[in-house]
Amino acid sequence: MSEQVDHFTRFALPRRYAIDRAALEAAYERLTLAHHPDFVAAAPEAERRAAEQASAAVNEGYRVLRSDAERAAYLLRLLADGRALDANALPAGFLQEMFGLQEEVEELGEDGSPERKAELRNEANAKRAAIQAGRVAVFDQATPAGGPADLERLQAIQSNLNCERYLLRLLERLDGQRDD
Repeated sequence: MSEQVDHFTRFALPRRYAIDRAALEAAYERLTLAHHPDFVAAAPEAERRAAEQASAAVNEGYRVLRSDAERAAYLLRLLADGRALDANALPAGFLQEMFGLQEEVEELGEDGSPERKAELRNEANAKRAAIQAGRVAVFDQATPAGGPADLERLQAIQSNLNCERYLLRLLERLDGQRDD
């Protein structure tokens, strides 16, 4: 990754998936005050531009780090360090399971059983929670050091993120249908 300072370093957080949210919030408040463009409004243009860029970097870093999925994808890019991962990889059987659930959602349609839609939402949310819980363990095992085992762990993280994206799309489809 070509960034000189990654988001974890900017916020003085260890480069890990599991973060201290209170430390993130405190660092964000401190950095926002330190780099807010309003404090240099009367400064020369170059200084104002630098403050705007620093403020934008702080806001972007905060947005990424506070989101579990975005933080995971960002950390994966840092750990992969340019190594190619299969961006479409999924565990065996997962896609077939998702097709089955999507078919059921389509068959339910707008007028389907609200109870069954609620069951499907609960099932998808439970699968998503399990995927997120598994992500912590896989990230904890991954290290920036090279080697085939490390690449396998990184690929497992990529697959984990892919599974969550599928489940989020399924939940969006369910949420887009009325429950009257």
